[in-house]
Amino acid sequence: MTINPPTDPAALCLGAPILLLFAFLVYVALAFVKDQGDAQRRRADLDQTMAELRVDQMSQLAFRWLVARLMEQQGYQVTWLTFDPDGPEPDLGTDFVVSKDGKRYAVLAIRYSQRPLSPGTIRRALANRARYGCDAAMVVTNGTLSGEARRLAQASGCAVIERPTLGVWITTGQQAGRALEDGSPAL
Repeated sequence: MTINPPTDPAALCLGAPILLLFAFLVYVALAFVKDQGDAQRRRADLDQTMAELRVDQMSQLAFRWLVARLMEQQGYQVTWLTFDPDGPEPDLGTDFVVSKDGKRYAVLAIRYSQRPLSPGTIRRALANRARYGCDAAMVVTNGTLSGEARRLAQASGCAVIERPTLGVWITTGQQAGRALEDGSPAL
């Protein structure tokens, strides 16, 4: 049996693009599989980093301190707030104010990963933005936000640092490996 290559010009013209399309689809499929593996590896690295630093087991005070240190490492000036329990205004949860490049943020650092944070968290941050004369509000958490909270944050300009970004802050900070040393509060 002899196989003759196609000699019809129309068949030749269609064969090359189909072959290129097939090669492209194989490339896209392989890239997708690689990206999925990379994403799983990043999640595993993040979980390991968080576990090593015991972020999910920290006291709220230790978590606030860690967030402040990480922000300092990124060049923010941190000003801790004091709360007078006998004062006329309620404490709305802002832990500190940070400033960088002339912009001030009222920061809520919330260690809570049992379920996504609600829109109430964003509303508290926004109320404190005005209360402390800041340009913007920021919520930093070891968890995530609910979809509704995320939409509110985007619509209102509230900066949000969720678990994946916090992990990047920890792993890429200049002194992140020592962020819990040098006088940190007890876990």
